[in-house]
Amino acid sequence: MSIAKQEGLENGKPQASEVMYHDLFELNPQPMWVYDVETYAILDVNEAAVRHYGFDREEFLNMTILMLRPETEIPEVLHAVKIVREHERMFSSGTYKHQKKNGEVIDVLIQSNIVYINGAKAELVLSTDITSWIASERERRASEEKFKAIFDNTSDAIVLCDDQGRCTDLNDATRRILGYEIGDLGGVCITDFLLMPEEMAFDVVWKNFLNGEILNGLMKIRRKDGTLITGSFNSKSNILPGLHMCVITDVTERLEKKRELMASERRFKALVQEGADLIAILDEQGNYKFVSESCRPILGIEPDDLVGKNAFDWIHPDDRQAVLALFLKIREHRQIRTEPFRFMDGFGEYRWIVTIATNMTDDPAVGGVVANSRDITDAVLKARDLEVSNERYRKQNEQLREIAWTQSHVVRAPLTRLMGLVDLLQTGDTGGMPVDMALGLIRSSADELDEVIRKIVSKADKVQNDDE
Repeated sequence: MSIAKQEGLENGKPQASEVMYHDLFELNPQPMWVYDVETYAILDVNEAAVRHYGFDREEFLNMTILMLRPETEIPEVLHAVKIVREHERMFSSGTYKHQKKNGEVIDVLIQSNIVYINGAKAELVLSTDITSWIASERERRASEEKFKAIFDNTSDAIVLCDDQGRCTDLNDATRRILGYEIGDLGGVCITDFLLMPEEMAFDVVWKNFLNGEILNGLMKIRRKDGTLITGSFNSKSNILPGLHMCVITDVTERLEKKRELMASERRFKALVQEGADLIAILDEQGNYKFVSESCRPILGIEPDDLVGKNAFDWIHPDDRQAVLALFLKIREHRQIRTEPFRFMDGFGEYRWIVTIATNMTDDPAVGGVVANSRDITDAVLKARDLEVSNERYRKQNEQLREIAWTQSHVVRAPLTRLMGLVDLLQTGDTGGMPVDMALGLIRSSADELDEVIRKIVSKADKVQNDDE
């Protein structure tokens, strides 16, 4: 029997005010109870408390308020009741933890008033379960802290603005990227730093943005000092009512590096694909992983026809072993250079090749041995022709020296006689020899010398003609 009903029976017919207060207690949708301040015993409880906490009415009336609290919360209850005992009239309010019959711990807002029942001090308690509200508040604060952490620490510029596009807040990255400070924001509109294309009217774009259209892309950004950067921006309208966010990433350096990379790739293509050398990447077994386009004009072979095949299968059998032995040293030496060797072209003929191989298997971008090969067939053939020509001239000179040495003795005899007879005629001491005889002897020696010379010239001509 409730306290209100009990008092009514003791005093006869209940007063209208008693009925009203009983109904306010019993029919209240919020859990309520009355407890004795001295004994902590629960004196009365309403139906809402029975439903919410899981105890039936009889269980409640055999409990104290301490039994609704987790053990760790009891000292706090004792302290609160001690304060209540010290006052005649008191309204109190606070948040506490309660424990249901099933053991579930909930957060509650307790509002209480001191009341007197039959002269004894008691407290009327109204309990509101705020567990879900506290959880949502916790999530909200966590979300706010997360946003603040991102806002304060991101490397991207974040600008918040109102419905007119006027800036209301910015983060540290904005200061670094755009050069603006918080104090500079008065009257600053995002159009002061976002350079919209001439064909795009800001008013139209902004109206569509406020209506939910996403505003993003690459755009020129004007810094406070007037210099321009390229920014990638993304905007979100109404992150809060009337508050809009624009995130700007400075991609100036990234785009410049991209342009440099593209230029480098074009240079690479010009050197590798269109150069005079054959560039290839092989694995450590000599299998082709990549072959440049220059393979076609140099060897008459399509690059795809070599990929996956072993390079040593194309080398002349007489040169293969020496090249293979040198290639195997690539594991010990980062770079090797071959002697000229013969490599079969697409027409079944052999071309003379010289190769510089560099081990780049440890480079993830390459992952193999880079072979730079040059066709030196013409040079080899010319060198061979020159060698043959030099050998012919060497033999010819040897034969001419032999002819000269042999004939020099034949020439010396008539020449010596001529010189002796000329000396006799000059001195006039001919030893009784008639002058006509002396002249005859000179004529005879001259004819003999002429014959010898003709024979030497004839032999030399024959040597030269035979070599030709």
